[in-house]
Amino acid sequence: MTTLYLDRSGTLLEASGEVLGLRDAAGRLERRIPIKFLERVIIRARCHLDSSTLACLSAHEVPVLILDGRAGRRLSHWVGAPHNDARRRWGQLLTLATPSSAATLARAFVHAKIRRQRRTLISIGAARPDLRKPLWDACQTLQAIEQRLRNDPALPLDTLRGCEGAGAAAYFPAFFQAFPPRIRPAARNRRPPRDPVNATLSLGYTLLYGLAVNACWSAGLDPAIGALHAPAHGRAALACDLVEPLRGQVDEWIWQLFRRELLRPEHFGLEGSGACLLGKAGRAVFWREWEWRSRRWQKLLDRYPQRLAREFSQRSPTFDLFDDWESS
Repeated sequence: MTTLYLDRSGTLLEASGEVLGLRDAAGRLERRIPIKFLERVIIRARCHLDSSTLACLSAHEVPVLILDGRAGRRLSHWVGAPHNDARRRWGQLLTLATPSSAATLARAFVHAKIRRQRRTLISIGAARPDLRKPLWDACQTLQAIEQRLRNDPALPLDTLRGCEGAGAAAYFPAFFQAFPPRIRPAARNRRPPRDPVNATLSLGYTLLYGLAVNACWSAGLDPAIGALHAPAHGRAALACDLVEPLRGQVDEWIWQLFRRELLRPEHFGLEGSGACLLGKAGRAVFWREWEWRSRRWQKLLDRYPQRLAREFSQRSPTFDLFDDWESS
């Protein structure tokens, strides 16, 4: 199984039976791909496909993620027909409508995220002993937040979100110290990202979010109804929740891309609005590395919504739901 990346303007994607055909802007057939070998399609250019092609992909349960060709933001997500067991979504709604259950699940998400952020800094510290002081200080703050989350089961949602924010405030300044000065961000920024590191982080998070949306539907859950993230127009709150424990893994992977100089400053450019964009050569590197690295994250995101579905059926999510996330 593989991902089809469409990154060149004018490409035509057409379905014929069990096969997808790719044509260039002049109409010349470039490739034929059996649909059974496709796991997903990611479009990041002005491409052409009709409703019959979308219907064919949907029938084969191949999701389509459409990104802004310049900034890499998610524009649309086609997942086809959802899981047909409405009882799972009913259990999800009843569970998350109960404040104590929603808070327990939100606390589990935040705890897993903070724990992984601390592990990311520890991993970086092993390679960068010169950064021992800022990394150690941030790890101490994150560990204190972890302990509070584990020891106080009565924390309300607003406090949990505050803990997440406090963790980010400690984590990102230390994390960014690990990048070379010429690309080191001053802070986390997005919409638009204004430097190479933030641009790559945003793209990685967007793609991870797409995997999480697919995983929710596959498990029979509604990705729009979450615990930590409140429902909002255009936001898949549960998918956002599921992404949180994995952000630290994406961060470490992106740090390695720059550390190994697979991604370099010359792979990026600035447009008039100040947005930092990944260029053609950089995108080729990114997609290649993402293809193999994301397989582990896909496995986790396939597993945990199924576990959530079982928790929702019992109406009683547990705090240790993600304790084995790192060892999976």
